[in-house]
Amino acid sequence: MKRFLRWAPVLAGLLFLVLIASLERKRALNGQNDFVAFYTAAKLAGTPHLYSRQVNLDTVKSILGFNLETVVYIRPPFYAALLKPLSFFPYLTAYAIFSLLTLLSILFFVIRFAKQCPDLAVFASISIPFLSVVLNGQDTPFLLAFLGISMLLQKKGKDFSAGLVLSLCAIKFHLFLFLPILWVLKKKWRTLGGAVSGAAALFVIGIAIAGFASIGQYIALLRDPFINSTPANMPNLHGLASTLGGDIRLEVGFAAAVIFAFLWLCSKTEDYDLLFAAALVCGLLLSFHSGIADCVLLYPVFVLVLRVSQSIPLRVATALILSPVPFLTALAGAPYSSVLPLGLLTVLGLICLSALRPNTNKLLSPLPQSQY
Repeated sequence: MKRFLRWAPVLAGLLFLVLIASLERKRALNGQNDFVAFYTAAKLAGTPHLYSRQVNLDTVKSILGFNLETVVYIRPPFYAALLKPLSFFPYLTAYAIFSLLTLLSILFFVIRFAKQCPDLAVFASISIPFLSVVLNGQDTPFLLAFLGISMLLQKKGKDFSAGLVLSLCAIKFHLFLFLPILWVLKKKWRTLGGAVSGAAALFVIGIAIAGFASIGQYIALLRDPFINSTPANMPNLHGLASTLGGDIRLEVGFAAAVIFAFLWLCSKTEDYDLLFAAALVCGLLLSFHSGIADCVLLYPVFVLVLRVSQSIPLRVATALILSPVPFLTALAGAPYSSVLPLGLLTVLGLICLSALRPNTNKLLSPLPQSQY
């Protein structure tokens, strides 16, 4: 009976997600989602057309039988090379393999960190970002797995290996811009060295498969406005400024405040876990292109905050932002979509406040390694 009561909230949460997912089951089961862009990249890897929008659209149409105008490949060249094996399978088979890998990535993180964060399974079971990933064929769970492995390696003192694994997060590099700043400011040279070595290897792989010209093509793609067609729905400062009706000056002002807050925090605490969590929050806020699925990065933030901070407001705010409410408001569009980026700003502010506590070092001591 006790075991049932323990797992009842998780089962109820999963039922909640299944009921929502049933509304989109046909589209999801047929792979009529973002995965088709990854499969297209796998098909086009090794050709000069990887970043040709027209060739992408034609390939998508040949696969699905119709076009998805905003669904084209927008990841770095090396990722297309890593996806290449999927092109050897029929579309739905490749989709099944990819979906299985994303689900295993989620399960790995939740199971591996559930002992030190017992509430993680409950929040995962009601996760709108996880649901978005499954329904839309997205790849952000891989980031979750990379972060989890890196956290484990970092805790064991294997800094170079931790950085090497984190280099794989370059598939969405714009979400992790604050990590190199953290490593430099805190002189984590081995972690930085691992990340740079991994990034260099990935760069070479991309060039070898897609050619040197793909770098310029990729940069041109990132500057194309079509990849940011609905900024008001984005959980970042770009989306917040758009929702509030502000111009570039408001967004720059928000960005400057976030950068200042992070630099100030780095000067106030030596706790790497707390700073790592802050770097992930800042990365989400400043990323120019992001969506609800990218908020899977908040789960490592949740684990780190519960491990290192005794601040009740910070713990509560981090838990609340993982509830369905902020994400449902984001899906509702402006002005409700401002709730999520404002929540991220609140979490960042509370992290900064936690660094002002006079006994910060004592409160932020890590758990024993055996419990990790």
